[in-house]
Amino acid sequence: MKLLLTAIGKRIQLIEHLRSRFYVVGADASFDNPAKEFVDEFVTIPKCTDTAYKDSILTVCKENKIDVLVPLYEKEFLALCDIREELEANGTKLILSDRKVIEACNDKAATAVFFEKYQIPAPRTFTDAEIQEFLRFDEEDMSIPYPFIIKPRDGMGSVNVFQIHNKRELDFFYGYVKNPIVQEMATGDEYTIDVLCDYEGNPVYIVPRLRLEVRSGEVSKSRISRNQKVIDATENLVEQLKKEGNVMGPLTIQCFYDDSKEGEEPVVKFIEVNPRFGGGVPLSIQAGADYAGALQAMREGKKLEYTPIEKELTMLRYDQAVYEEMGLKYLW
Repeated sequence: MKLLLTAIGKRIQLIEHLRSRFYVVGADASFDNPAKEFVDEFVTIPKCTDTAYKDSILTVCKENKIDVLVPLYEKEFLALCDIREELEANGTKLILSDRKVIEACNDKAATAVFFEKYQIPAPRTFTDAEIQEFLRFDEEDMSIPYPFIIKPRDGMGSVNVFQIHNKRELDFFYGYVKNPIVQEMATGDEYTIDVLCDYEGNPVYIVPRLRLEVRSGEVSKSRISRNQKVIDATENLVEQLKKEGNVMGPLTIQCFYDDSKEGEEPVVKFIEVNPRFGGGVPLSIQAGADYAGALQAMREGKKLEYTPIEKELTMLRYDQAVYEEMGLKYLW
């Protein structure tokens, strides 16, 4: 069975896992990526903003008889939704939630609206009118609920995400960050939850990971935590997301878990939902979440059941490199 993985970049551990069940064709707009050395076959494709992108994907899938397509880059998702029917008519199953779900997840302001609509606990999001009002207050006004977090509505990888502690920082960053969203700062332990859903949106895996250390937006130290409150809250979030559209395949969900207030119930607050594999998913895979086996079973039409993860592993990452010269390739 063949699987096409797009925007492979440096997703080497994910590729190695998927190759346990699939012949993996890797695609990327850049030839200069290390992951191409680890797939069974590599193809270059246009950028997703290129008008030739959709036809290129259709051609790759048809010529290579691709059974399963798993995209990794958010900005590809809507373009792939446009050709979902054509892909499936050619025998390729697109493992991606539908357009309405993508739209609710890829725009952080829309995600905040989704959270509020279904009463999912989340940090407060401030309107532009509220921000302008804050900027009119005196610098020392204690009624403004600092600290805030500001980030781009369509941002990825923690790029241009900043903390705001006073009026001067708010004034600067609100003009500096393009298309910003401003929210209260959540407190507590930060979690990323790896979720895999079947074709009907039923979770097969829900694996909470504590984010111990992050570098350039991707987790470098992480630990599995079988926090049942986080798992239950995530299950409820997925149920509500299914009301927006068809949920399918991987989700990467982020939240904060605060149990610091003595005598009070712990609080779970969600901050993001990403309909794709997260960068730290190899930890969940190593702990027992067999994504490759589940994707294969889904493609074969088999019924899957929810499988809890029992191992509590810690992941400590380090760098490796691929060297290329005169056609020779070395891994150190």
